[in-house]
Amino acid sequence: MSGELPEGWVLGKLPDLGELARGKSKHRPRNDPRLYGDDMPFIQTGDVARSGGRIRSYKAMYSDLGVAQSRVFPVGTLCITIAASIAETGLLEFEACFPDSVVGFSPPHEDSAKYVEYFLRTAKDDLSRLAPATAQKNINLAILSEAEIPVPPLNEQKRIVAKIDALTEKSREARQALDEVPALLDQLRQSILAAAFRGDLTKKWREQNPHVEPASALLERIRQERRRKWEESELAKFRAKGKLPPDDKWKSKYVEPAPVDTEGLPELPEGWCWASVEEVATVGTGATPKRGIPKYWNDGTIPWVTSGAVNEELVTEPTEFTTTAALVETNLTLYSSGTLLVAMYGEGKTRGMCSELAIDATTNQALAAIMVHPTPSSLKGTLKRFMQYNYEIIRTAATGGVQPNLNLSHVRRIAVPLPPVAEQAPLHEALDLALGRLADLGKIQEDLLDRQEVLEPSILAKAFRGELVPQDPNDEPASVLLERIRKERESGLPKKSRKAKG
Repeated sequence: MSGELPEGWVLGKLPDLGELARGKSKHRPRNDPRLYGDDMPFIQTGDVARSGGRIRSYKAMYSDLGVAQSRVFPVGTLCITIAASIAETGLLEFEACFPDSVVGFSPPHEDSAKYVEYFLRTAKDDLSRLAPATAQKNINLAILSEAEIPVPPLNEQKRIVAKIDALTEKSREARQALDEVPALLDQLRQSILAAAFRGDLTKKWREQNPHVEPASALLERIRQERRRKWEESELAKFRAKGKLPPDDKWKSKYVEPAPVDTEGLPELPEGWCWASVEEVATVGTGATPKRGIPKYWNDGTIPWVTSGAVNEELVTEPTEFTTTAALVETNLTLYSSGTLLVAMYGEGKTRGMCSELAIDATTNQALAAIMVHPTPSSLKGTLKRFMQYNYEIIRTAATGGVQPNLNLSHVRRIAVPLPPVAEQAPLHEALDLALGRLADLGKIQEDLLDRQEVLEPSILAKAFRGELVPQDPNDEPASVLLERIRKERESGLPKKSRKAKG
């Protein structure tokens, strides 16, 4: 450690403050079943690393035989790992044994053990650099014994430990509160979307604009346009065969999308109506060309997307590339940028997620591709946001066994609350404003988490520079403390026993 020490401090080493001793056992209970039992906790390096500085739990216990071939360390011993992971630390809150990959540090004063534990949190990198260059970094007792530590007077050690404890507890509470923020923001996001599709966000707008074309008129135009395009397509097929139909009977083959069954659905604001996804969009899917046919995959240039891609708001990168041969010879369809994608099955939270293609791409069969009617342009945004809001309900519609799935019929039948065309833009503006504020809150939360990551190191750095608590000129200097410890050790005076914590 460089820099001038405060008055009354000295630069010492761990053996100056207390006894260092390696654990005795070179065996693990799993290597010898006879060592198993319920007589004594057996602490391993992983228990120390997970302890957060205070060892309150363990995964193994020794039998009488295990205890006999090991060494029992008292309550308050500071465990320091020297193998696998270096300088992980934890104070024992019960008597325990541990292997020789852990060193026990036992000073005569409990506050010194806590002080050293906090200091070693700042010295991990320095100790790691002292490890020999081997496949698995380890240090030995000699290296650990040479580590320098700034030693304040004993009373100041107590004040430092108490202050760090208090600040750490406040930091832990703050971290816990910050960790809860994303879930709260997600709940608030769902509440905002729910309010949007109840018409609450545009209630004032409707009061100011009472005379607008109802959504039912838009739905009727879409129906007419859909039928017109179907008839044009059918006539083109007739012409391709060199003949025209003698009458209009062929038109009876057209299948109109079924209207939404509104029974059980909530009442909508004036001018709104319920529509199925199929009524406002064309729904398709894709395929996975056979892997065993090289011409479908080798040197492919056509983007191909799987369900994992919909976990992002926009799909900007393909999962893989397929070939023109696959597009021509299989059930692949090339969907244009702007197509909505819904995962019909997938692991974890993927099923039911809705995203949007930002590239032209084909898909596999796990995705429903939703091509929304282009007019009005706001319709796609309305449908996309409703699908994202309706995520849990869409997942509930899935059927199946261990991993239930959606299918195209489920997706086509999803009921969507449709606002009038004139109201859709104000609805999106209100949503953008509210969701933008949520995003700002999310960034603030992330920034606070980043700041907290450097808060504890900053606190510890100030502590070991003597800047965290005031010095007291009446404190016994650390040099006197270390001399007393040395004399007690040389005289062989018995150590003070520590009671187990209940």
